[in-house]
Order: sequence, then structure tokens, then C-alpha cells
Amino acid sequence: MAADEKMRVGPMTQPVQAQQPLWRRYEEPDDRGLIDDVCEEVRLLAERGPEDPGQTIALAVAGAEAAEGLAAALEDPWALYTPQQVAVTASALFTQITTAGTALEKLDRLLDVMAERGDITEPDYDGVGEAERLCTAQSTLGAAGQEAAGAIDVRACDGGGGHPHLHALHRGDAYQHPRDSHQLADLLGDSTKLVPGCRPPAEAVCAARDYTDGCGCHVELTDRDGIVWEFHRSDGTWYFMPLADVTPNGRPLDGRKLSMTEALPHPQHLALLVQQTLAAAV
Repeated sequence: MAADEKMRVGPMTQPVQAQQPLWRRYEEPDDRGLIDDVCEEVRLLAERGPEDPGQTIALAVAGAEAAEGLAAALEDPWALYTPQQVAVTASALFTQITTAGTALEKLDRLLDVMAERGDITEPDYDGVGEAERLCTAQSTLGAAGQEAAGAIDVRACDGGGGHPHLHALHRGDAYQHPRDSHQLADLLGDSTKLVPGCRPPAEAVCAARDYTDGCGCHVELTDRDGIVWEFHRSDGTWYFMPLADVTPNGRPLDGRKLSMTEALPHPQHLALLVQQTLAAAV
């Protein structure tokens, strides 16, 4: 084979993965395993296939709850940090929209199957009562399904060649948010002190350890009562620990932890959560 022919064949043999949508290619940047944890039950059910109507409906309800939860989550200005994350989320939504359309069309056909079994009245535009109602419902399902399935060409937007705007968002150099949580001390002002404790470079190679314990540094914050709190990461959690047992008026002090577990959060987001937690602790 000529050299120039080899050059043409090469790219054609590669894009098996490139044709996968962005959400399928996404790899979590830390060892939390959130996607696996959240999707575990749905995957078990979907991979083996539902065995009864209850399981089929469970899949539909899980999808609806996830979609509603996502829409609510995106109200938060800190829901996503980077354009790359926007691209992956959009990719997953494109698939949801087109797949929902396909599912609606299949519901339309299932009504015909039920009629063939003799379980329901044959849908009929010219019929009366149940036959007419079933026909109207079937038409609605079919039309909605075709509209949703045809609204987005997933392959054009997210597959082989890819939608240029979506892939521009996802380029590695498109944008990088600040990834140095040491900025927290600067963001929180004079009442905050960074206590260095970074591990030597040789120890900083394990992603699992970075996720679990952070870089080894901690921050000391002084609240309005003069109580010093230590803020650090351990066991995959951000902790607030008081360096005193009681407040000046004798109230016992307890440690706190952030519900957010991101190993490398946006420093401004982290500073906001720290301020909120500290305000609630005193």
C-alpha cells in the first residue's frame, strides 16, 4: 500500500472511541467514583433488561427524577466550573432528548401490541369512546417521540466529526479554572493562615491519595469570637476542627465537615462554603 494511502486509512481506523459521545468518554478527575455510585442500580437493571412492567416504570421514573434533579442543580451558579464540564453535561442531555423520543415512539407501538393481544380496544380514529381516546393518545406519543428524536442529530452534535461549538467548549485549552486551593487563605483575608504541609513530589503521584488527603496543607481560620478553626482534607472530606473545646461563654465546640467532597474545588466556591460553615458553627 502506498504511503499516502496509509495516511488516509489511519484516521479512518481510529475514531471508534471518537464517535462515542463526550459523556461516554468522560473520566472523573478523582477517585470518588460518583458516577458509578449514582448509576449502579440503573445499570444493573438496564443491562440485564427489565423483566416486568414495574422494572420498566422504575427506569422511567429514575430518568425523570435525574432530569428534574439536574435542572434544579443547574440553578446553582457553582453547579459547573468550566466550559469542558458544560460540554459533557450537554452531551448527556442530547442523548437523553433523542433517547426519550425513541422511547415515546416505542410506547406508541406498544399500544398496537396490546390491542393485538386483545388486552385493549383497537385504537381507531373513527371509533368512539375508548377506541378514539386510545388513538388520540397513540398519535400524541408518536408525534412527540418523532419531534424529540428528530430535534437533535446526536452524531452531528457529538459523534464522529462532532459539533464544532461543543468540541470547542471541550478543548483542553479552552479554559482552566484555578486549581490551587491554597488560594483559600488569600480569599478569606487576614483572619486566615495557611499552614504548609505539602507532600514531596514523589508522594504526590497517587490520584487516590490526592483525593483522600489533599495536598497535606491546612488552613487556620479565626472566627469573630477569636476561636481558631483548622480546615483540612482527610478521608475524602473537608473538615473544620476547633482548636478549643468551648466558646468564651462555655458552649461546647464540635467539628464540622463540608457536604461538598470535590478534591480540587474552585477556590471561590470553597471560600463561600467555608464562610457559610464557619458562620453556622459559631
